[in-house]
Amino acid sequence: MTPRHCPVCDRHEPQLVYRQRFAVADDGYHLTGYDVVQCGRCGAVYADGIPSQEALDRYYAQSSKYEYLERGGEAPASLDESHRGMAAGLRGLVPDVAARIVDVGCGNGDVLGLLREAGYTNLLGIDPAENSALAARRLYGVEVVTGSVLAMPSAADAADLVVLSAVLEHVRDVPAALRQVAAVLSATGLLYIEVPDLARFRSDEAMPFQQFSVEHINYFTSASLARAAVAAGLRLAQVWPALRHTGSTPEPVICAVFRRGRPAPDQTRRDHIGPSAARRYVAHCEADERRVRTHLADLTASGVPFIVWGAGTHMQHLLAQAPLNGANIVAIVDANPRLHGIVVAGLTVTGPEALQGRTEPILAGSPAHESDIVDMARGSYGLHNEFLSLALPPTVPGEDTLRS
Repeated sequence: MTPRHCPVCDRHEPQLVYRQRFAVADDGYHLTGYDVVQCGRCGAVYADGIPSQEALDRYYAQSSKYEYLERGGEAPASLDESHRGMAAGLRGLVPDVAARIVDVGCGNGDVLGLLREAGYTNLLGIDPAENSALAARRLYGVEVVTGSVLAMPSAADAADLVVLSAVLEHVRDVPAALRQVAAVLSATGLLYIEVPDLARFRSDEAMPFQQFSVEHINYFTSASLARAAVAAGLRLAQVWPALRHTGSTPEPVICAVFRRGRPAPDQTRRDHIGPSAARRYVAHCEADERRVRTHLADLTASGVPFIVWGAGTHMQHLLAQAPLNGANIVAIVDANPRLHGIVVAGLTVTGPEALQGRTEPILAGSPAHESDIVDMARGSYGLHNEFLSLALPPTVPGEDTLRS
């Protein structure tokens, strides 16, 4: 893990906001933790002390959760509204169905599929995960090639619209990424960016600190996003807030459109909102998590053996905290095959099929998806174990539980 210059102004003047840690073994490319910092010069908020870009690239090529392997490549139904909303917005930006549209970090091509359905004929997707290209062709008949925002293929040249949705929050070298994109835009081409909106982060009682995830390493406001584009010669044309439904809780995002040109004077201003928003988010999350920790401490003190279902951000974060130190966790499972084999809290993550014949209660480790976990356990795997809930928050076995 190496110190990192600010992804917006390229200075190294970090001021600590929060120290995030994950209970995953250090294999060189999974994030074991980082410091959330604000830049003393420009005010941007970002993760410091993270792996190299090469290590991050390897993670997204080998461990992407956006391939939806456990679902045959089909995105969860909870994402449908967001995908349709984005596709409609892109059609408004580029109404010509012959326009060259390049979606970078497209996953399995869900948004491209909707554009193709609407009549667009000149579409290209780029994603680091090889399975995404196969799924996009099979599910939607769209072309997706292996690559990334830092390795743009020549097929992307002369794009009328480049889409970076849920991409820049994952990239260590933001200025280099934006320069790569600017280079493939046509003379009148547009760049559409969508990122989580730090100014509107709020603590969800079920998922404290979820925004400081195992993947997100940049936390933008409208001001810091606009300033990040300056070095790439990109002028902010439009910006507006939106909500994306990615699970049980809508996520606030910034939607911004850039074009080539001299940046406006206010595009270089300091971010005065981000640092206070980040500290407010931390304070709210810590207050919410105190309640969860009390119940986790009770569960740990009971000594009862239990299984954890879910090895993502929230559970890795909780397992790195004191309340679960010494808990009698006998197994950790996850439905995502990309997580199988990693070591979390000293246990190797396996698939749910490994629970056949086991009777220990299961703690649903992803509060936003507890109902889905229970339904999968009952329907897909035929499990009848007692389930414990983090969202309620959890109880020790024998008391009220999520479902019996």
